[in-house]
Amino acid sequence: MARGRLPAGKAELTGADTINPGRFEGRTPPKRTRPIGEPYLKMTDEQKAAWVELAAEWPWLHSAHRPLLRLACIWIAKMEEGEFGVSATKALSSILSKLGATPVDETKVNHESGDGDDPEDKFFGRPN
Repeated sequence: MARGRLPAGKAELTGADTINPGRFEGRTPPKRTRPIGEPYLKMTDEQKAAWVELAAEWPWLHSAHRPLLRLACIWIAKMEEGEFGVSATKALSSILSKLGATPVDETKVNHESGDGDDPEDKFFGRPN
């Protein structure tokens, strides 16, 4: 079985990126993202606490992750209440994987490395 991918952050800390720089060449961070922001207003206090904790633990999250992060917070709050079975565990695991909340999942995303402005931004950019 193949070994899992080493996250770029961990590679920098351990020096693996200097030992084998070609392995980390194609990994670029996403562009034009906004911060994750505050929790949704209708979330419970337990869900908001999970939001704050997860947002602090996973600094790569940005505004596009908000709906999935909300789902993760709902499941985590249910887990804290003790209402958690096998199917709920699988659902939470899937959500965490999609958020890149495991070292392997985080490194699988290869964002485009285009320099400069995108000419389509003037048509499709944020309104404010």
